[in-house]
Amino acid sequence: MPAATLTLRSVITCPKCGAAKEETMPDDACQILYDCTQCGARLRPKPGDCCVFCSHGDVPCPPIQKAQAEGTPADCCAVPTQPMAGEKSAARRADWVGSIGAGAAAWWIPLGAIIAGLFLEPPLRPVVWIVALGWMGTACLLNARRCGRTHCRYTGPFYLSMILPVGVAGLGLVGVGFYGWLALCLLIVLGGKLIWFATEALWGKYS
Repeated sequence: MPAATLTLRSVITCPKCGAAKEETMPDDACQILYDCTQCGARLRPKPGDCCVFCSHGDVPCPPIQKAQAEGTPADCCAVPTQPMAGEKSAARRADWVGSIGAGAAAWWIPLGAIIAGLFLEPPLRPVVWIVALGWMGTACLLNARRCGRTHCRYTGPFYLSMILPVGVAGLGLVGVGFYGWLALCLLIVLGGKLIWFATEALWGKYS
């Protein structure tokens, strides 16, 4: 079934509060978690469904649409005989952290830019860092919504919050030398890793 004929928009309705909102569905993965924008309830697929759109949306997800049109089994994910195991399997497939290309684009390249930025002149350094932090923070929040990756819920706000001290230092409101920038760099890099390991040690990889 050509991609152009697939419907990528679905109105998802929260079973808790009844709020309905149109969302764009991923065409290459099953979205197994969705947070209601009104009441904050976390929606999951019903047993036997592959994603939240198939359970709570008015249009099934693109892989299911394709399978229905072709009369073949859906290749997005198998119908789980054990719902929690199926959710975790789908979450791993949707997780950008587990993808070399997506992980590099979302986090490793921006982190490299922050480290390389230490060797740029101060007018350029904060610009590079702010762009990289905004990129990584946004990617974390999107990945948390996409697959429920635990640490991304916390590293996202952490990276975005680090824009403030970088901006203050970049504007010269607080005088910092090279070692001050080095300390900020270490806080960003090591702080993110510490949050990653601590949150997933407490609550698991997906939650």
